[in-house]
Amino acid sequence: MKKILAFALALSMLLSLTSAMATDVPVPSSPLRYSAAGGSSGGNFYVVAAGLASYLNQKLPEYFNWTAEETGGGTANLVMIQNGEAEVGVAMTSSIEEAFKGEADWTHGQKMENLRGLVPLYPSYLTIYSLASTGAKTLNDLNGKVVGLGSKGAAMDSVFRDAFPKMNITPGSIFNDGHGATATAVGASQVDVAVLFSLPPFAAITELEASKELSFVGLSEDEQKFLCDNYSFYSPAVMPAGSYKAVTEDLTTVSEWNMLVTSCEVPEEYVYLITKTLLENDGALVEYYKGLSYMVAENETNFNCPLHAGTVRYLKEIGVELPAELIPAEYAE
Repeated sequence: MKKILAFALALSMLLSLTSAMATDVPVPSSPLRYSAAGGSSGGNFYVVAAGLASYLNQKLPEYFNWTAEETGGGTANLVMIQNGEAEVGVAMTSSIEEAFKGEADWTHGQKMENLRGLVPLYPSYLTIYSLASTGAKTLNDLNGKVVGLGSKGAAMDSVFRDAFPKMNITPGSIFNDGHGATATAVGASQVDVAVLFSLPPFAAITELEASKELSFVGLSEDEQKFLCDNYSFYSPAVMPAGSYKAVTEDLTTVSEWNMLVTSCEVPEEYVYLITKTLLENDGALVEYYKGLSYMVAENETNFNCPLHAGTVRYLKEIGVELPAELIPAEYAE
């Protein structure tokens, strides 16, 4: 038994030393306690944060002891990172832009200039759905309806409260709650039309479709162009036929990216190690969430904020060309 324990200890020390030598990142005296800010339990953001935390703990136990945090979502995550309450967090590019500008209500006038890009996660499609009986087929059909825009003050809520008047759309009222609760409200006919960004299939919509007949609203070319021209974080996209049971043909829409964000205060060598470990995952991360198949180095250029110096270091090392606006002032070759 003693021989077995001695062998196990020696093997553990060898693996730790090998990992440190392979990355040239010194192993801390004890694992660093880091937090990954996600979202509400069961939501995609929390699933992703928990999956990444588990993966990093598994791959780098001598460096980190990660925990996933339940939070109010992307905007709350950015506030936590800016304030040093979490090392990384999940957020959408719309929230990231609002954070840097500091003009949206949820920022309280604070420009969150400590935020830095870490790794890309996955794109999300603008998804507009209702009960088929509601009869919503175009954006104009949202006029006079109860429209669900997700959590109050979140980026999508503020964007579409701004966009609707400019597009001559006047909902009867706006319903604000989480996307799961909104789907339940659609099923109960308390909300006429729900709006969200998600990578299909979104579980709450799929569950609703199991008992209700739904319809989905696509954009006209002019509506798509308006959103992309006026909100730089949106890109033209097509939601493929078959994304949901009621999506029987491709739908014209827009998309934006979900990103893993960190702070410039997190040490460069550890962000380098995190970036390297996540981007070299050999497809293992899709076991946690299928959308993480998009987590590849080439998609780093979809960030709309400067990358962390540690991330830039890794990307330069593997030969990825980056536009100047993504390289932070603190990065030095």
